[in-house]
Amino acid sequence: MMESLKNDLIFKNICFSYSSMQNNICDNLNLTIKSGKFTSILGPSGSGKTSLLKLASGLLEPISGNIKYKNKKISECPLNVTLVQQNSSLMPWLSVYRNIILGNKNYKSSLGNKLIKDVGLEGFKDFYPHQLSGGMLQRVAIARALIFKPRLLLLDEPFGALDNLSRELIATELVEIIKKELGTVVMVTHSIEEAALLSDEVLIMGRNPLCLIKRCTPPNISGSKSWQKLGLRKSLEVKDFQNYLKIIRKISYEIIEKGL
Repeated sequence: MMESLKNDLIFKNICFSYSSMQNNICDNLNLTIKSGKFTSILGPSGSGKTSLLKLASGLLEPISGNIKYKNKKISECPLNVTLVQQNSSLMPWLSVYRNIILGNKNYKSSLGNKLIKDVGLEGFKDFYPHQLSGGMLQRVAIARALIFKPRLLLLDEPFGALDNLSRELIATELVEIIKKELGTVVMVTHSIEEAALLSDEVLIMGRNPLCLIKRCTPPNISGSKSWQKLGLRKSLEVKDFQNYLKIIRKISYEIIEKGL
């Protein structure tokens, strides 16, 4: 148990704001995200969820407190952490393959080709970003993150720009690949259904300042299947999953209504 805690992503006494004139986004925040799990973070817009991911990635530094992963400060393990932001941020003058291997000097061509196949981009290796759909762009962004073999992957609304049908299909497919490749994944999303379906745990956050309101874990599913493998449409037909969604939705609405 203690060994597991050492491997967790731990925010301890974190204070953060973007300026001295602004109220703290984080004010003495203490939060633990379990190692080896896929965790989704839900919360109102503007509550600081993206800032939390940037703090975890090392792109932002807290005013005070410290963040550790696998018992090391985030600043000491930058190569083990990768952040995929809402915008795929691909280089328009580079092909799919070149975008994926960009920045990784130790890549092997076989790994780049494998990732292209894994994320469903076979046949598009030499295409350029302007030739790809939104879903394909996100596939490239995920593959580019995976080529670094990070132990902690941070996803900020990675499927937010997609239509609902594409979002469901692509998210389920890519998350299955991500779970096979990685140890710990943290995803910020505004989709309750997406969070419930894909995650081992859902953290519902409040704001003013950012704080944890509730941890939710999905009900067990009979047999060897996961909710993710069952799929959203079939999961929505199961009463246990319906009740799970109701709990998450009720708490999320209360946070907005009460201004928590």
